[in-house]
Amino acid sequence: MEVGFNKYYSAGSFGRLAYITLGVLALIILLALFAWLQQLTQGLTVTGLNRPVVWGVYMANFVFFISISMSGTFISSVMRLLNLEWGKPITRIAEVITVGSLLMAALNILFDVGQFFRAIAYIPLFGRIQSPVGWDVIVLLFYLLTGLGYLHVALIPDIAVMAEKEGRLSWLHNLLRYDWRGDKDQLHLLESGLKILAIAAVPVAVMMHTVTGWIFGGMKSVPTWNDAIMGPYFIIGALLSGLSLVIITSAIIRWRLALREVIPDRTFINLGKILVVFLLGYLYFMLVETFTIRYAAVSEDITVSEFSWTGPYSPLTWYVLASLILASVVLLIPRIRTYKAVVAMSAVVLPAMWVKRVLIVLPGLMHHEGLPTVQSAVSQYTPTYVEFLLTAGSFAGLALILLLFVKLFPVFPVWEVFGIQQTKTEPTTRISLRAVLTGWMSGIFVSTAYVAVWSTSTILFAGENSAIIYSVKLTPSAIQVQSIPALATTAMFNLLIIVALAGVLAILFVRRG
Repeated sequence: MEVGFNKYYSAGSFGRLAYITLGVLALIILLALFAWLQQLTQGLTVTGLNRPVVWGVYMANFVFFISISMSGTFISSVMRLLNLEWGKPITRIAEVITVGSLLMAALNILFDVGQFFRAIAYIPLFGRIQSPVGWDVIVLLFYLLTGLGYLHVALIPDIAVMAEKEGRLSWLHNLLRYDWRGDKDQLHLLESGLKILAIAAVPVAVMMHTVTGWIFGGMKSVPTWNDAIMGPYFIIGALLSGLSLVIITSAIIRWRLALREVIPDRTFINLGKILVVFLLGYLYFMLVETFTIRYAAVSEDITVSEFSWTGPYSPLTWYVLASLILASVVLLIPRIRTYKAVVAMSAVVLPAMWVKRVLIVLPGLMHHEGLPTVQSAVSQYTPTYVEFLLTAGSFAGLALILLLFVKLFPVFPVWEVFGIQQTKTEPTTRISLRAVLTGWMSGIFVSTAYVAVWSTSTILFAGENSAIIYSVKLTPSAIQVQSIPALATTAMFNLLIIVALAGVLAILFVRRG
């Protein structure tokens, strides 16, 4: 048995195709960096952003990357908690997609705010608990923290085996194996820790996408946005987008690494059954959204709806609808729901879901007349080459993360699929598995407690302004600046410090064993 699966513990080598792929991705990222440098030096005037269209492709990218992040830790957690053996080979791929997509989502927020250095200082120092954007930053950090911890801990048994193989990356694997030996006590501790992290990941994932939906749903002045459906709408869209990318990525990896025996057709067919449920759910939400807008017949909302369904953006709307219906019909028929059909329909759904994010962001803003500061004579938006290059760079960045991971670590959890393999050498590190688990859990749960205390104290002591969402109040003829109590502007920087200290102290003071 050991000889049969031992080949999966070797780091991947760069062949001709890998070098070509790496070169193409590097070129795209370099062009994106050039475009970003132009934006940093010349400002957002090099983009198509304007008033009232203050959010454009960058925000659509942000929402899309947040959506596909749902694939990873959430799907992986459900697979492990329900002990679905057929799904275990794709859990690690899903976890890497989560981490990579969250990083790209954070980058697109930095693209959108313009001045990078101001943003990384102002967001943690002056972020306020009242703002949905502040909630999104906090939950994104939580989700990234949970996703990194989950991926890291699940990698340890495989890294320990790889550390015993002589190779150019042995130093890295030895550094990350900690005191793993593969005995029963450590396996029990590892599985318990993963179960706790999995339970924590599910509500954090739901909060992540709900809060992102609330950023839109909480804005009364933008037509079609102020809708209670936004939270669950974003969750089902995230599940659909994320699962589609997991299926496509898993298929590519299976093909390139010859992993058909590890990731069989049955895995994809089962994923296809789940995908069609998400497809039907998303079509239902699209129907509910459109029916509510058309039936209520509020003039501003009707204008946006007609703009999307029969106006300039109608080709995009009908493209999305046709893609979702086509994928639903194909995957609903058992006879044609094959491995190739599931992958093909995932490839149909994924770009359509990105276009849908554009349709969520742009039409409402292009008909947003509630701001007295609107300067554009005609509301229009055309992305520039800078935005296109940064968008391409974001997708290339995610692809690069996946490529490098595949070349450094086992792409599926070998220890879960084939069983634990005990190591032959004694680890030399002083950091124990127990300390690592405690460090991640301390960071996650201490930061959660901090946010709870922060928000509660703000509501209790900030007085009548405690629930003010923004620091300005719009009136028909002017903008009134609100007086926000000092406690309401508690520095988010404190949260980052506490999370880091909790993790470091746990690693230093938890005894090895």
